[in-house]
Amino acid sequence: MKHVQISRLLALAISFFTITPVMLGQAINSCYKASKVADKVWAIVEDVNTPVNIYVVEGKDSALIIDTGYGTGDLKTFIQTLTKLPLIVVNTHGHGDHDRNDSQFPNIYAHAADFDMINATFDRNRRKLAILSKDKDHKITPDELEAMLNVAPPVLVSIKDGYVFDLGGRKLEVIEVPGHTPGSICLLDAGNRILFAGDNTNTIVWLFLKECYPLEVYLKSLQKVERRSKEFDIIMPGHNGPLGKEFLSDQIGCVKSILDGTGSPVPYTKSAFTAGSLICRYKTAQVAYNPNNLHEKK
Repeated sequence: MKHVQISRLLALAISFFTITPVMLGQAINSCYKASKVADKVWAIVEDVNTPVNIYVVEGKDSALIIDTGYGTGDLKTFIQTLTKLPLIVVNTHGHGDHDRNDSQFPNIYAHAADFDMINATFDRNRRKLAILSKDKDHKITPDELEAMLNVAPPVLVSIKDGYVFDLGGRKLEVIEVPGHTPGSICLLDAGNRILFAGDNTNTIVWLFLKECYPLEVYLKSLQKVERRSKEFDIIMPGHNGPLGKEFLSDQIGCVKSILDGTGSPVPYTKSAFTAGSLICRYKTAQVAYNPNNLHEKK
């Protein structure tokens, strides 16, 4: 019976996320679409060239914002259509598609290993190129663009493995998962059996970027999360819809097949940006990686 209930919960979350989203606050920000994916949990999809997920998790006393997206809209105003509680904001890692709206909030919690990347997001020239590349419909006016560029980095607050966000009747624990970036984290809501995974777990995970750790390190992070898998049923990833926890075993199998040579990687030809990288599929999981960055340095 418990297995049936879990399966129904996952099916409900996926249906909310991908089939029947509850659209909220669209008059304020057309780039955002919000769906209720679990009890007091909303997934906000920032609809740009490569959509990214932002999560809002409510407790009794406060709400936790997990990542802030590309920065192409007024995220704080949009979130205030979903919750009136005080907001706490955390970055799962320091990439610009997850932290570019950090400046709308006074403090951002993140792992210190990614502080430099988060601060680099606020370089004016880099920020302009990134925002314009995601403004696929050319909706941003020159004045709006200037407002997006005229921002300062937020105050960063360091968190590490085991840190707990207590929202009042709801707690989320930080799990360090270096790999995609040095300071990548997941957030475990064990009381509600949900893992918020950032880019540690997506249907395709990028491990070819210059800041990525070797695949051996990433494998250890996946295995670390798998050891906690009795505490969650649903994975809320950084991109696309919810995943069942069994997806972790496919990710682990994929990385192992790369490391032991049993996989069948092919060149990852998505764009010039991915040149030189390979991609390997194992069941439902795919990992794109740098073939020269497989093993930990001794």
